[in-house]
Amino acid sequence: MIEKGILGPGFLAHVITEHCGNHMPFYRLEKKYASEGLDLSRSVLQSSTARCAELLAPIAEELRRQVIDSPVIYTDDTPVTIAVTDEGKPKQGRVWIYLNQDHSHWYDFTETRKRDGPQQVLGDYSGYVHADAYPGYDRLFLPGGAEEVGCWAHARRKFLESEMTEPDLAKEAVNRIGILFSIEKHAKERGLDEPGIRALRQEKAGPLLKSFRAWMDLAETQVLPKGPLAKAITYARNQWGALTRYLDDGRLEMTNNAAERALRPFAVGRKNWLFFQRASGGVSTTILMSLLMTCKAVGVNPREYFRDVLLRVGEESDVRLLTPQGWKKRFLPEVRERRERVLDQILARPAK
Repeated sequence: MIEKGILGPGFLAHVITEHCGNHMPFYRLEKKYASEGLDLSRSVLQSSTARCAELLAPIAEELRRQVIDSPVIYTDDTPVTIAVTDEGKPKQGRVWIYLNQDHSHWYDFTETRKRDGPQQVLGDYSGYVHADAYPGYDRLFLPGGAEEVGCWAHARRKFLESEMTEPDLAKEAVNRIGILFSIEKHAKERGLDEPGIRALRQEKAGPLLKSFRAWMDLAETQVLPKGPLAKAITYARNQWGALTRYLDDGRLEMTNNAAERALRPFAVGRKNWLFFQRASGGVSTTILMSLLMTCKAVGVNPREYFRDVLLRVGEESDVRLLTPQGWKKRFLPEVRERRERVLDQILARPAK
């Protein structure tokens, strides 16, 4: 698979899923393989994984195109440490997730949290963007640009944090938000389609939101001016347009939890591998994680996927067929049939 390399596609797929999917740093994999009698240095494992990322980069780019072509996108970011930099000391980079409703995950790596990152990805986008209130997104939501969809999970969290100082008013806010979430739960339980969800929201959630806005205006006069509850109210009022936008379209959600869940593997992973050695490691990891997390989201075994796609990537001209969704539809039946034939031969089973 790799020129002058020593690892085959099956083992490379194993290393990728262990490192990216199970958060195993290369030094632990080195020790694990050594205990099993296999002498593989961490530098070989790292360079082999990076080369796989280079081979698979066009597929990750196709996932990016699919996400950007979607009418609804979820995005968020999380910090990561870069150990070796041009400045000679560690610094904090960012991993960004861009996710659509067809489960295409595309991760981007930047060396800073400046607005240039999301601006470069979504600068020409004009659909709906679920996001938090990070100011770096603001240029995306200028007239003629994308439509911001706020996150009620963020807003509720701020009211929950204020329960210690002003419990009665904070609990009232949390209860009101809880009723809004119960309407969403009811819509899912009824299996409503997008127009049905919008109609239910307009009928039930719309009046409740107007009442909640009026309640906040009154509560603001009763709270500590710089206390946690005042900050929670200010956040909700400043984000009110974005927080109420989900009323307009049944495709939208009340929260940006999908993006937060998609970033969780990096939050868990950095507790194990701690940092990216260099910025190039961040780029390689985000390419492989884009494919791996999309596999998981669409019900494809990542190890099975990587093994087969590494064999096909140099020959298949239509990159869309090599995305996890395209591979599942086009090649997975073939892979499973071939596996069954091999098992029949090994186990001397009669042919079906």
